Amino acid sequence: MGNPKKIATEAVLINASKQEVWNLLFHRFGETHLYNPNIEGSHGTNGRKGEIGCERECSIDRKTNIKERIVNAEEFKSITVDVIGGNMLMVNEMQVILLVDPVSSIQTKVSINASYTTKPSFMAGIVKGMFRKMLFGVLIGLKYHLETGNAVSKKSFKSISGNFCRLQGSQAFVA
Repeated sequence: MGNPKKIATEAVLINASKQEVWNLLFHRFGETHLYNPNIEGSHGTNGRKGEIGCERECSIDRKTNIKERIVNAEEFKSITVDVIGGNMLMVNEMQVILLVDPVSSIQTKVSINASYTTKPSFMAGIVKGMFRKMLFGVLIGLKYHLETGNAVSKKSFKSISGNFCRLQGSQAFVA
């Protein structure tokens, strides 16, 4: 990846065990639509669920999609995902690392580090804030879904995000 921009989100405390978090992020890789407010749908496409090399396709809208592959994983610690295709505007290359940090048997912190390049390259700095906000939204959606069992959508996310901002400390979303 030539001269990538880097993004790091703050960690989000999720009231769920590392096993629950890992199961959703890794073993149910194709089901990101349950917690990612930036997409309309997702499904696994290639490889076996819960294995390095498995792939998914995410529909951002009716015309735009992105294809991703798990390229590395350290159980209960990190998952590295590469964007391998799709037609999302401006994204040339992107790698996302989801960091899983068990706090207790019932709480887990999750954060995201990402590296990306854009086409045209001068757009990388311009979209950095937007990408950081989108990735942090994924973490809020992950917390919401794991704590309530409810799916997140583009439509429901504004309310979910507002409620997240009102949570204090280790407070959980309630169903």
